[in-house]
Amino acid sequence: MEPAARKRPAKSALGETPPRRTRVDRDSVLVALGELVRREVDLDALLAQVIDTVTRAMDADRGTFYLVDRARGELFSKAAHLPELREIRLRVGQGIAGHVARTGEAINLSHTEGDPRFYGAIDRATNYATRSMLCVPVLDRAGEILGVLQLLNKKGAAFDDDDEALLRALASQVAMLVESTSLYGQLRAPTGGPLRYRFNGVVGGGARMRRVYDLVTRAAGTDATVLITGETGTGKGLIARAIHYNSPRAGRPFVAVDCASLPATLIENELFGHERGAYTGADQRSVGKFEAADGGTVFLDELGEVPLTLQSKLLRVLQDREFERVGGRKTLKVDVRILAATNRNLEDMVARQRFREDLYYRLRVLSLAMPPLRERGPEDLEQLAYHFLAGFAQRHNKPVVRFSPAALARLHAHSWPGNIRELENCIEGAVVLSAGDAIEVADLPLPADPRELPAAGRKAGRGGADLARLSWNEMEKLYIEAVLAAHDGNRSGAARAMGIGRATLLRKIKALKIRA
Repeated sequence: MEPAARKRPAKSALGETPPRRTRVDRDSVLVALGELVRREVDLDALLAQVIDTVTRAMDADRGTFYLVDRARGELFSKAAHLPELREIRLRVGQGIAGHVARTGEAINLSHTEGDPRFYGAIDRATNYATRSMLCVPVLDRAGEILGVLQLLNKKGAAFDDDDEALLRALASQVAMLVESTSLYGQLRAPTGGPLRYRFNGVVGGGARMRRVYDLVTRAAGTDATVLITGETGTGKGLIARAIHYNSPRAGRPFVAVDCASLPATLIENELFGHERGAYTGADQRSVGKFEAADGGTVFLDELGEVPLTLQSKLLRVLQDREFERVGGRKTLKVDVRILAATNRNLEDMVARQRFREDLYYRLRVLSLAMPPLRERGPEDLEQLAYHFLAGFAQRHNKPVVRFSPAALARLHAHSWPGNIRELENCIEGAVVLSAGDAIEVADLPLPADPRELPAAGRKAGRGGADLARLSWNEMEKLYIEAVLAAHDGNRSGAARAMGIGRATLLRKIKALKIRA
């Protein structure tokens, strides 16, 4: 039986088609969601907002966003107005949505009854009556089908050609949103593993990261101070942003301060601001980070670098949320949440009297430890690798979409002393060097043998015989690269750790042709 013909708007007695009601501009429907996608929000919540926005714009009763699970050859409902069922799964080709996923065609039915492609079992399971349906594919920039947008039962009428054109336009915007999330790399990865994700931008679904996600969710619902610990490059900043953007303060400022990149003499001014005339050159009042974040969150990154002389003032802010600007006498009060991160062992610093004990205990109301990449398992490593591959292939306009088996084996063999930041830089370099659709071993900017890694960041250093074969410049280059990796690429922090000036470090980076 042929599908039911689409109903056209009825004409008036004068033979003219009644004017359609004003629609929301299709180019602005997802503007707010475009802002959300740049944040570390809960991805399920983001996708739910996507389908809510599209459904309202189209005057539909229900909407569903299906994603394609290539490994299983299935579609599954990722965001849906579906109170009766937890999830819908269809084989590719099954039902209207499955047909769209298989063919890439849009389908517009004014009546579903009698159409052989319609899968009535879902209506029977939900006790919902589907009368009209509009379904279009969601295609990425490469033309691959990521998913399907489906709308049911337009209010007061059937979907028409204008509706189909609008939904196609919205589907292209949804595709761009998905491509901008950390979910996209998993959708494109040929690994066959299950899709696992939680917060946009934070990749990985292994047991260690699932515990981190659980703590983030619990912390986000409170206003407690959180101390995030872990090696450099493990993603502490992303976790801090995830706590903020999934908390009641999400609509207020998130202000990050990199304490390692600031000279000790400037940290106080950066945090608390100054009054006019506070010191030579202070010709006007300056607002500090705590004032700028009022109502929101202050993230103190590398807190272990804060000088001991300033820690008492920081303790007062944690206790009472009040302070004075540099050179000022007026006490200011702020409403801020404080998150902090460090790769230092603060307990050891307390024991050596380099960090205040009372400040330490004020900071660790909640403590969250980020696992190093080497402890997160092969599944997380591959998810991260494909996440970076998808992003850098798009950025550099390269056709590469996969890793050769040998390249994947090489990635697994490396110990990643620089953690996720090292992996990210490695994948970008490989994408730039790649000549085809696959990353090969030769494209990876890694030592030929895992035993040839720099000593910094590893428990077992290079043996004396190996060192003896290096020239002075080669050894200095290895040392600087390792210290930079340990400080997340921060040149000021690396220079302090090496006991040299920042300008000296910059000259060495240039002379030794170090990528930093």
